[in-house]
Amino acid sequence: MKLYEKRVMKVGKGYILDKVIGAEELFWIYDRLIKTPSWSLQRASYSKGIRFEFNGFPNLNIETKGEVYDEFLDGYFRSIIFRVKNTLKKEYGFNLPSEINRIHVGAKSSFSKTKFHTDSEIKTDWTILGFLNPVWNAEDGGEFFLENEKITYTGGRFIVFPSCVKHDGGYVINEKLSYWRIAVNIILSQPKND
Repeated sequence: MKLYEKRVMKVGKGYILDKVIGAEELFWIYDRLIKTPSWSLQRASYSKGIRFEFNGFPNLNIETKGEVYDEFLDGYFRSIIFRVKNTLKKEYGFNLPSEINRIHVGAKSSFSKTKFHTDSEIKTDWTILGFLNPVWNAEDGGEFFLENEKITYTGGRFIVFPSCVKHDGGYVINEKLSYWRIAVNIILSQPKND
């Protein structure tokens, strides 16, 4: 008999949701993302208006403030938002905001360095961060830090936290890694009329 695995847990100021995306879907979306032609190579992190120009990382912008750049991927990630929102409401009675501020996908390698930063200074904004690699070795690094909480990079895992909380994606330490560490970053805001 298999024991129940807790798929949702509270951590620090956020939540971890495991297995939001299953293995077959992860392989499919990873392949779809890396074959999408509109990646930019100039993404960098910001903190309080200061841009951190380290080694940057590739970025795939899906939607920003109502402007949709890829309709198919926008619809796909909106369905993920519904999965996450429904799970948090069911498990914790927590309602995430409903307006999409941004959806983007970032790809990192051992050359991609960032520093602790916030996604927004607005206290009511929330970030959904999803790990999209179907295969990942913990020894390769790439973990995530939510303030002082270290969260292992696991495919299909999503982390939900206030966008004003400092965080950072850990370095990919394997310099010989032949694939990218990919994550989706979604920022949700309260609708203007709320």
